[in-house]
Amino acid sequence: MIRESLYFLFNNEKSSDYGVTNVNTDSGLVEEPFLGSRTVNETYVKMRPEPYTEGVKQEPKQFPLNFYLGDHFDEKNVRAIKRWLSVDDYKPFAFSQNLDIVYYAMPVDTADLVHNAARNGYVRLTMKCNSPYAYSRNAITHAFDISSGTEIVELQNKGDVNIFPSLEILKIGDGDIKIENLSDFSEPFLFSNLKDKELLKINGEKEIIESNLYGNERYDDFNDQYLRLGFGRNRLKVTGNCKLRFSFRYKYL
Repeated sequence: MIRESLYFLFNNEKSSDYGVTNVNTDSGLVEEPFLGSRTVNETYVKMRPEPYTEGVKQEPKQFPLNFYLGDHFDEKNVRAIKRWLSVDDYKPFAFSQNLDIVYYAMPVDTADLVHNAARNGYVRLTMKCNSPYAYSRNAITHAFDISSGTEIVELQNKGDVNIFPSLEILKIGDGDIKIENLSDFSEPFLFSNLKDKELLKINGEKEIIESNLYGNERYDDFNDQYLRLGFGRNRLKVTGNCKLRFSFRYKYL
């Protein structure tokens, strides 16, 4: 939980290094962001009171951040804190209660320094994230050796939503590679006409494919079905001699 954390990490620097402590400035029960804002895309037509639903748009997370300056309320340290927080892009942002859950955020709107004119006070600002999700640290599996031609590989998605992992595939012998998610019932992931010792790097989230032999010219040999991992256990049937490795980040609501 954000409010229970004593310190936080932003842009790979600890707030405690600046003498900054995460605080709650409200009285009574503590409020935490629960789910990000959502809007329903709907279309109304004449003579029909019920709209046609065209999906849901999830807004990026946004939440207040208050931190106490303590005994470090001097001009030099305040300027250092300003430089630390003044960024032009989303940066890694994590709280001490669980540093393995990472937001990508930056300060937005007005940031206020609230103090008593006696060198005691706190900073009040708003952090905006780049997505509706928080993320795990990047996880990389060991290399799976599919030398028998067909193997079942099990991967766990410990997050809350579907993810599209990145893969490294080293082909053994010429031929095809097919991966079927037996737990998801989605279309199989299929590459054709691969060459012996060809190394493919596939970024499932960004849909980028690179080959050590053919550069970025392997899209025509791919069926455009990037591998998807649903929540929980995923049993993957891999067909084709190869060695492969997966990397991914879980997504949390």
